[in-house]
Amino acid sequence: MDFAVRIQSIAQAGLQYGKDRFDKERYEQLRQIDAEMISERTDLPVSKIYGLFCNESGYQTPKIDTRAAGFLEEG
Repeated sequence: MDFAVRIQSIAQAGLQYGKDRFDKERYEQLRQIDAEMISERTDLPVSKIYGLFCNESGYQTPKIDTRAAGFLEEG
């Protein structure tokens, strides 16, 4: 599935930074094909895959969350 994530990333960046509508159409087609490939592999409907992976714009970046807690011991 790593290849699918890489293809999705390329398509997402291309849609954001593509120069003309023809390039953007090709990147959108690439995104759709990738969603179909993931759907075939996972048995999930394409619409579900598209909703999960194809709704962001710009460069694809990891989403992380960091939390911390501080404790003061008395004594």
